[in-house]
Amino acid sequence: MIVMRQKLVLSVSGKGGVGKTSITTLLVRTLMKHTNHSLLIVDADPVMNLPKTLGVKVEQTVGDAATQLRKDIDAGAVGGQVSKQDVLEGEVFDALVEDDRFDFLAMGRTEGEGCYCYVNRILSQILDTIARNYDITIMDMSAGLEHLSRRTTRDVDVLIIVIDPSSMAFDAAIRIRDLAKEVQIDFKQIFVIANRFPPSLIEEVSEDLERRLSEEGLKLVGFVPTDDELTVINLRGKPLLDLPDSSPAVKAVEAIAKKMGLLGDSTFLELLRPTT
Repeated sequence: MIVMRQKLVLSVSGKGGVGKTSITTLLVRTLMKHTNHSLLIVDADPVMNLPKTLGVKVEQTVGDAATQLRKDIDAGAVGGQVSKQDVLEGEVFDALVEDDRFDFLAMGRTEGEGCYCYVNRILSQILDTIARNYDITIMDMSAGLEHLSRRTTRDVDVLIIVIDPSSMAFDAAIRIRDLAKEVQIDFKQIFVIANRFPPSLIEEVSEDLERRLSEEGLKLVGFVPTDDELTVINLRGKPLLDLPDSSPAVKAVEAIAKKMGLLGDSTFLELLRPTT
């Protein structure tokens, strides 16, 4: 019997420095261990820290492909029987890194001056097509709000906003929520993950933080505590996928994934049901 699965696209966002890449990596680790879902991981941050935390080697980025296409267009080298979209689609698939349990795509950045609107439009269509081949697509977004204003998250089902123990991160979460409404991105769910909170303070601040977020229409799905094991692995430049099961951060993200509905129900019905 073949079970038809609903495709799911997640976007991890938040202000710079809150640990979006770590949370993305730990979500990938959780899904790899506890499910058999096919996974596409997209690093949409030009800084590109995600390959290191996942232990992935990137030879070419999507930005490289888009830049080359723009140069070929300017030079008149693209035309004839081959469409620009076909050329870029081939380059994007070449940039896809295939791992044993997930595929990885680094967005990188385009080079040079001028408008890349045409190329970006084609690129969005190609990424939409690629994502349909996977049960879950997870996008690690850049800091700031540009990805929202440019609508690069237009087909995202679930927005995950990561915050740290600072008022700036809380304020950024509200701005992200507001801008999503302004540009009419219809996320079906928005969750907040509180990251890098000292374990001794979590119980003290949890009720107040959950209340404040709730007043803003945001749902707190859990805390990820500061974790010495994670810090050591980061300092040594090793993949976070190597973290042991005993890691407090690993355990916390597993509990969060379960609470969000990522584990267990392969149809993701609750996650895809819009909040009221």
